[in-house]
Amino acid sequence: MYTLSTWYTKQELTKRIAIFFFGMFGGTAVSPLLGAALLKLDGKNGLFGWQWIFLVEGLFSVSVSIILFFFLPEHKELLVSSNEVKISEARVLRPMKKPLAPPGKPHISFVLVWKTLTNIHKWPHFIATGCVFATWSPLTTYTPSIFMELGFARIEANAFSAIGSLLTLPVILLFAWMSDKSNKRGLTVMVAILVYLIALVILRIMMHRVDKWGKFGLWTAVNALAVGYHPIHNSWIQINCKSSEERNISVA
Repeated sequence: MYTLSTWYTKQELTKRIAIFFFGMFGGTAVSPLLGAALLKLDGKNGLFGWQWIFLVEGLFSVSVSIILFFFLPEHKELLVSSNEVKISEARVLRPMKKPLAPPGKPHISFVLVWKTLTNIHKWPHFIATGCVFATWSPLTTYTPSIFMELGFARIEANAFSAIGSLLTLPVILLFAWMSDKSNKRGLTVMVAILVYLIALVILRIMMHRVDKWGKFGLWTAVNALAVGYHPIHNSWIQINCKSSEERNISVA
């Protein structure tokens, strides 16, 4: 996310970060489907279903990390010519009207870390992210178990868990489009979080008044709407930082 901010203007950044998050949320969607398939291997070669999940998904993650280590270039290696540097400055530095430190700067001082973390103007960003992820992350992590508690079979529960994550993809694109169209990132973030809050309230009120399919629908809606704000929120805080170091700390 920080790297994207060094390559795109503030007008381009939100949509690119939304697309970047397709990897995370798309993976969250595919993972339960893959898990449902791997659970059918239960007992094969003396391994339980959950062991097949750990083995296959773990090997995939390790393989991708090795590929990235060798093939993902550093920013400074991409800007090899003076002409490319000028293009980068024209596209990123001037439109953002904020100087970026040279890529690859090796040290961020503790003073700057402290100054960034104690800047009260950033606290709403940090608090909002903490509040949303404090509710959304457990829901997503334990959705298969929750669906099993509702009466769905284990493989069904894993497969149904993917639906909310798949619906997240058009939701984040919609809010990113709204943000770019209106150029009001703060308002779009607040609308997106309000929509998620409404979904949580409806879930809390209706949870014991509907059957298992109703509960499934409510839970899926919550999972789908939870993080629509996040790509916009991420680009918003980066655009308002005064240096690349401050952006780095804020994103972390």
